[in-house]
Amino acid sequence: MNETILIVEDDQEIRQGLRDNLEFEGYRVEDAWNFSDAEEKWRAAKPSLVILDLMLPGRSGYQLLKEMRASGLETPVIILSARGELWDKVKGFRLGCDDYVVKPFSIIELLARIKALLKRSIPPDEPKEIIRFANLKLDIPNRRLTTSDKVNELALKEFELLFYFLNNPGRVIPRKELLAEVWNSSPKIVTRTVDVYVSNLRKKLTGSGYEIQAVYKVGYRFRVMDEEIQH
Repeated sequence: MNETILIVEDDQEIRQGLRDNLEFEGYRVEDAWNFSDAEEKWRAAKPSLVILDLMLPGRSGYQLLKEMRASGLETPVIILSARGELWDKVKGFRLGCDDYVVKPFSIIELLARIKALLKRSIPPDEPKEIIRFANLKLDIPNRRLTTSDKVNELALKEFELLFYFLNNPGRVIPRKELLAEVWNSSPKIVTRTVDVYVSNLRKKLTGSGYEIQAVYKVGYRFRVMDEEIQH
């Protein structure tokens, strides 16, 4: 196990308890007790997962989460907070957290949630480390997309979205399905998140021989480009 977990928690006792349990499970651990310390640590350590308290000295955990997501960081984030009101949870998920755990909490449950999120970060059923489609090469461990034009690093959700398309070539995939399978969101959620990520992926697929085609009022289809078919 080589995943690094960043703990952002101002309570020293909780922070140390989390560190002890995570290190016992085999994780590498970094910790921070305030906003500026956390900001420095997540940029330098590039953690596989962040455990984030909301009530930090100075600026809040919400502000830190917003800054991380605005920077393009797709690392899974678990909010760990004594604030258990519905609005607090909704705000956390809207800002981009992946899970929300209310204090006091069960360490066994938290460890299970951590393992589940880390397991979803890389598709578990893919035995190969490299996927090749025409002029497209996807390096799974490094989340790196290579086409005939260039090499692109992929954010986590870009990677997961492209991986889902690659496993469903030619099929029209509704936006709601993509939200459910890639973002683990309820099908009832209406959002333009998928469209934004598709737009980013389209640019990075230039020169691959493949395209993501919009299907009006339904979703998207990953397919060979028309000019490639003509050859």
